[in-house]
Amino acid sequence: MIVRVRPATPEDVDFLIHTYEQAYRGGYSACFDRYGAIGPEDFWWVQSEKAVSLVEVDRAPAGLLVLGKDRTQLLVEELLLARGGAAVPRIYDHIAGQFTKARQDRILLRAAESNAAALALAEGFQFAFVNALVVASGAARQDTPAPAGYTIRRATPEDARQVARLTDELGTSAARLRRKKPKKDETQSFVWVAERDRYAAGFAEVRLRDGVGWWTAGVREGHRGKGIGSALAGAALEFCHTRRVKPVTVYWALDPSAGRLAHRLGATTERTYLYLQKTI
Repeated sequence: MIVRVRPATPEDVDFLIHTYEQAYRGGYSACFDRYGAIGPEDFWWVQSEKAVSLVEVDRAPAGLLVLGKDRTQLLVEELLLARGGAAVPRIYDHIAGQFTKARQDRILLRAAESNAAALALAEGFQFAFVNALVVASGAARQDTPAPAGYTIRRATPEDARQVARLTDELGTSAARLRRKKPKKDETQSFVWVAERDRYAAGFAEVRLRDGVGWWTAGVREGHRGKGIGSALAGAALEFCHTRRVKPVTVYWALDPSAGRLAHRLGATTERTYLYLQKTI
């Protein structure tokens, strides 16, 4: 069996799309950070900063491999095989070589719970579980007022610095608050802040893309348990309802407060992505 992993070319796009659609039938794509069916622009022109590779087995297309980054850590964002399951050990050798070349001391792998090829690689080479990324949709709008002593308002460009500090503290990120209107087809971001005595205690954000409102909410440790998260989420969901877009959120499974909030709002889990790692 001859296994080759090479950079994808425009001629490979039809196979890449077919392979992805066969695996997921549309839905949320963790490797392309979007919702809905994958198109040519996702595999080639828009996402060209990511290393998209074609897996060949005996000189015929067999699967795809996408390498990206989680901050400074190299990440296997996607590994799909349409055939040639026996090629997994050879693919692991290629992945290990790429991580070693990048001077990474561990391989970080993201695998959908239904991805047999990626899970076989993780099991065969004894990867350890790190966390799980949960994609949930359909949360219901709720009129939840801010708790006593707090106010919730739309953020302005003047709030950019404190929002940046807040999101950095919470280990997440929010789009940069800008004065200029976004260009056509550009992701639009809308941010709210929860304040007490002009001090930012939490934030919520909705990013509009492809007819979906990606929303998130976060609250500083000392202000949790007071209903601030519910009030912020309520503002974000009301906004999604007004714009008539589907609300979708993503959260870490090992964050119990995020899971409880999503459950309380009636969000339904659509897909779960496992994060696994192995020291090399």
